[in-house]
Amino acid sequence: MEQTVLRQLAHARGLLAYRQFLRAYQEEGVRLGFGSMWLGPRQWKRWLAGDLRTAPYPNACAVLESMFHRPVTELLALATSTGDGQRVAVGVIAAPVKPRKIYEMMMEAADQSREAAEEAELQVGPATMEQLHDDVVELARTYLQRSPMEVFPLLVAKRAQILARRNETARPGQLQDLNFMAGVASVLLAEASIDLGQTRDAVDHARAAWSYANSIDNVPLAVWARGMMATSAYWSGRAREAVTAITRAEQHRPVGIAAARVYSIAARAYSHLGDTDRTVAAIHAAMEARSADRGGDELQEIGGVFDWDAVREQRGFSSALLQLLLVRRGEFDPAAVHDFTGRILDHTRAALADARALPTDQRSATVEATIGIEAATAFVILGDLANAHDTLAAVLELPENMRTFPVVYRLKCLHEQLGHAQQTQQVRALNSQLMAFMDASTVRALPAGT
Repeated sequence: MEQTVLRQLAHARGLLAYRQFLRAYQEEGVRLGFGSMWLGPRQWKRWLAGDLRTAPYPNACAVLESMFHRPVTELLALATSTGDGQRVAVGVIAAPVKPRKIYEMMMEAADQSREAAEEAELQVGPATMEQLHDDVVELARTYLQRSPMEVFPLLVAKRAQILARRNETARPGQLQDLNFMAGVASVLLAEASIDLGQTRDAVDHARAAWSYANSIDNVPLAVWARGMMATSAYWSGRAREAVTAITRAEQHRPVGIAAARVYSIAARAYSHLGDTDRTVAAIHAAMEARSADRGGDELQEIGGVFDWDAVREQRGFSSALLQLLLVRRGEFDPAAVHDFTGRILDHTRAALADARALPTDQRSATVEATIGIEAATAFVILGDLANAHDTLAAVLELPENMRTFPVVYRLKCLHEQLGHAQQTQQVRALNSQLMAFMDASTVRALPAGT
């Protein structure tokens, strides 16, 4: 039977079983100064079979070579013929096999059974599973109150920890829970990537979240991930891709609040295309879906980012109508412009009122700032600079590490509208304040070129 050199040597030293090998592997890693290195059971199987496209990482190679005193290329290669050089053919009618060969086959089969039994019993401790779940929920619930610069590295580390635990369990229930947590963490990474201006990266994280959701048939998570893909697309200036992502989200047939979020995002996507009828229809559909809601799903129970509340929904409506107005303003007569700005202000007033009614620990300064900027932009379009200035007073107090990409994006739109206004001293002063504010934003704090 063809075997890798590594498999033969591990068998000879009693290290074929995963747990025995892992213990020796980690001890050798510590001795060489690499620390307690980790290797999952699936990767150990691939090493034993030589089923690798590329060599292991350099530290892993060094540990293997130190343990078995052979180069890694030799360890992962197939060994020459076993025993007396004869190969065993397996067919419908087996050829006679020498007793010594049978004995070797029996010993190897017993080793495989012991290894299979150990792997079947692998599981992550319940306390560890609870802690991972609590950590992910805490990140989701506090995200909107924290700087993405602070949260992003925590999310990267937490998702890596979750994925590592998947190699430590064979229990279907635990694997399903871990995939759900990995999906939630990926959604949060997409949110943080958008806040930091990395919209292309956000699409990758959102697609990963959808893949995790799809693997465990979790419809709420799949719908949320598709919505994130749409959001990432229109922030990148790819409105048609956003519409495609929303269409895919609708294929999961969301209801209630989940559907309200999908339609709110659809309104934003259609507004970037300048499609008035579909934008307005999507807004009405979102309102109807919220009124028909009959209870939350497991994402809503997590809350925080996943609580699609009236605040963010109303902001979604104002954002859609404002974007539509900016795209098609040249086609509107003064009465239509006045009507649109009136609707925008209605939604921003409702959103701010709902936001300020929340408990202090649930309010998001960043969300409230984006609402204020849209209201100020509407006032500028109406020529009401006094109200625009008053509305921006609270926005300009936003801490530097909370000045995210969506905040800066909206301020650039406001800056453009101020450019169309009569250049009075008040307008120039307000523009100067906006430029200073944007220069100190979180997005500007990232390395040049990102």
